[in-house]
Amino acid sequence: MPQKILEEFYLKNNFSVRPNGSQGLWALFLLPITLIVSSLSHPIILTPTYKLTTVIAFALLCNSVYVVVKCLNNERLKIINVWMLIIAFITGCLFNVWLQKGWGFAIASGLGCSVFFLKCFKFLLGTLTESFTLGEAGLTAQGLTLFIYSTVLNLNNPNLLRSNMQISTVIIQIGLLGIITLAYVLYKFNIRQPKAFYLTAIVTLTITIIVPLHVILGQSPVLWIFGQVLGDVLLLKLFAYWTLCIAVAILAVSNQIYYAKRASTSTRKVFHVLAVLVYVPGLYFRCSFLYLASGVVLGVFFVLEILRLLSIPPLGSRLQDGYIVFSDDKDTGLLALTPIYLLVGISLPIWLHPSPCDVTDSAQFGLLPLLSGLLSIGIGDTSASYIGSNFGKFKWKDSLKTIEGTLGCVLSQLGFVYLLFYLGVLWFLTFEHVIRIVIAVIVGSLVEAKTTQIDNLVLPLVMYIILV
Repeated sequence: MPQKILEEFYLKNNFSVRPNGSQGLWALFLLPITLIVSSLSHPIILTPTYKLTTVIAFALLCNSVYVVVKCLNNERLKIINVWMLIIAFITGCLFNVWLQKGWGFAIASGLGCSVFFLKCFKFLLGTLTESFTLGEAGLTAQGLTLFIYSTVLNLNNPNLLRSNMQISTVIIQIGLLGIITLAYVLYKFNIRQPKAFYLTAIVTLTITIIVPLHVILGQSPVLWIFGQVLGDVLLLKLFAYWTLCIAVAILAVSNQIYYAKRASTSTRKVFHVLAVLVYVPGLYFRCSFLYLASGVVLGVFFVLEILRLLSIPPLGSRLQDGYIVFSDDKDTGLLALTPIYLLVGISLPIWLHPSPCDVTDSAQFGLLPLLSGLLSIGIGDTSASYIGSNFGKFKWKDSLKTIEGTLGCVLSQLGFVYLLFYLGVLWFLTFEHVIRIVIAVIVGSLVEAKTTQIDNLVLPLVMYIILV
């Protein structure tokens, strides 16, 4: 698309996009397609909430088409429009025919989620300036829409607390919803003073997280989490191992800040390797607790980013120092999104899979698609960066990425899969699995070489769609 048309589209909608990335319109379709493909691949194990969320994903897919059409035609995005009413009607038909839901609920779901998505999309590009491309903003807005809708559905589920996975889901959903509410309150009332911040945080988080979770669980969620850890010897060992990995990460950040030395690409990839070391044993031995921990850590990252943005003592300035030395060329806006994208990208397959953990609390029977983030980001992207930087000579056309780096990306992922097979972690591989792995690795590696979108966000979804 000509740059002039794009600039006019941005101007008409008052958008300020990330300057060193293309529009990435194709990324708008990744998340909805991921949920739809998951549903089609695992129809037997789908929960009612997952089915309802999948229909909303289809509505978001249609809304993505609306955004693309408006962009191509260089027209202003409208929150309320004829296209949205058509989407609400189509969504209502799906709810009514497939899930036997009433028309009132169906139309309200389709219309409400469409409005929320477009409002969120415009907010991200209009207020959080230079932080997102069109595709990245669309992905983020879709994820937030699906999260809030599934949370509302889940909290109205009478069978809410039947398993550890369900309890973990409730803790994650209420916790993240409370933090999002805090961020909204701080933004709405422009609260920046430390005393006002802490008072607002205590009141908001108590009302939105602490009290609801105590009522639902009948106990402190923190005590429930530590009860799980202390009551399981293997999980206790795993928890100690994860703590050690976190300590290494904190030490690496502190060391970089102390010497005030800007982190190289290779230095940043250390965190990708640490993520692999954390997630693989977690998926294999204690899948449900890894699922819970990934959501809790995401909430912690959100809180830390709020502290950094508002320069709230005692951590605000320290976090800003870390941002300065670890930011890369894609961190151009108000937000420090790189660490959040890394966590989200690796965790997305676990969050999006209809049933990531089996009855033995392992992910070994469905491990392949759950490895999408680890393979593409932790192994492939890391290898591509290292090999391309140190040995790359031949660059792809219109790209800074090298062919040698892409070959390293492919071979390292295939080698890692073989290692897992050799160790017995992926003992159930069939010929079909091997073909899918090869296709997913090659496609993902080519996308990594050519895209200017955030790798950590798009690569796991591309690979997951093929492997699930």
